[in-house]
This record gives sequence, C-alpha cells and structure tokens, in this order.
Amino acid sequence: MASAGSTVVGRLTDVPPWEAELILSMRLWMDSLEGQARVGTGFARCFGAAGGRAEIRQFERLLTALCTYARRPLVRHGLGCDCIGSDEAVLQTVVREAARGDLAEAAMIASLIVLASQAEHVALMAAQVGLAMQCIARQAPPSRDSHDARQERTLH
Repeated sequence: MASAGSTVVGRLTDVPPWEAELILSMRLWMDSLEGQARVGTGFARCFGAAGGRAEIRQFERLLTALCTYARRPLVRHGLGCDCIGSDEAVLQTVVREAARGDLAEAAMIASLIVLASQAEHVALMAAQVGLAMQCIARQAPPSRDSHDARQERTLH
C-alpha cells in the first residue's frame, strides 16, 4: 500500500521546465548537503553570489515551513525518479499559482498539506520561490532538456 503523498500523479518530463526544476531542487535539497550545494549553484548562476544566497534562504524557508507545519510527514520521490508524487504536485501547484500572483488560490492549495494557519505564509514564500525557479530554469544547461537526460532520471 502506497503511503499518503507518494501516489504518482505525473512525470517531470510533462511539466514546464521551471516546475520540474522546482521538484528536482526540493529533492536535492532534502537529500544531502551535496544536493544543497548543487541547488545553491543554480541560484548563484542566476542571481549572483549575494542575490543567490538571499533566494536560497527563501527556498529553504519555504521547505522548512512545509515540513514544520505539514499535517503529516511529506513524501518525495528519489533523485533519479521521473515521477511526480502527490505531495510534490501540491508543492508544484502552490508555487505555480503563487508565482502567477494568485495568492488566495495558492494558500487554499497549501492548506492541503500544511495547517490552515500557515497556508497564507507558505503562499507568500512560494511566490518568490516560483519566480526564482523560472529564472534558474532559463539558465539551465541545454543538455537538461534532452531526451537522454530524461531517460537518466527515469526509474520506472
């Protein structure tokens, strides 16, 4: 029986590059210190050293708030997995709606995984993170979008 939050609801190859970047960055960040350094490199490439540090702090605050105020432990798929789990899809949708400027929608969606009292706060952080991820995805090396790169990330 699959745990809540792990149900596959999509594939990284089927979403806009910046949304895939968001999910992959979250996985890397939560995986290890080396993963955090890789995510930091993307932020620095897009925003410079000082700006990158500010943006990465916001990204970290968002993930910390999600984990701290989650209704249950959140689930993520592995680094090499092409699947998007339902918890990852909620994060993706919150960030997408917040980046579009629809904070009320983002807060409502955030309340699916965090306490209602924290949903608006999460949506506000998600807006900045979404705009940063859009920049980072534009700066990503071209090989990232190739068919070969997608195949390397596919587990099942």
